[in-house]
Amino acid sequence: MLDNFYDEVQKISEATDDLSETAKAVVLFRVATESSAREVGWESAVYLMSRLMTVTLGVMAGDEEESFEKILADLDLGDMTSH
Repeated sequence: MLDNFYDEVQKISEATDDLSETAKAVVLFRVATESSAREVGWESAVYLMSRLMTVTLGVMAGDEEESFEKILADLDLGDMTSH
């Protein structure tokens, strides 16, 4: 399911050629942040973004223990504050 959602978002992004890739990233980041905040609140949404940045740095550094898929496995929505 996650892979299907990723593929759909990727297709839309590729089909939208009137925006720069950086502009697309800003839009996607905003949508993701706002959507997550509606589900779990701003504090938890910002924590998730922090985790994503940390994992990204680990992937860039070649840390084989880090992966984006692992974030979901490690994430416990029950521990996150909802608003």
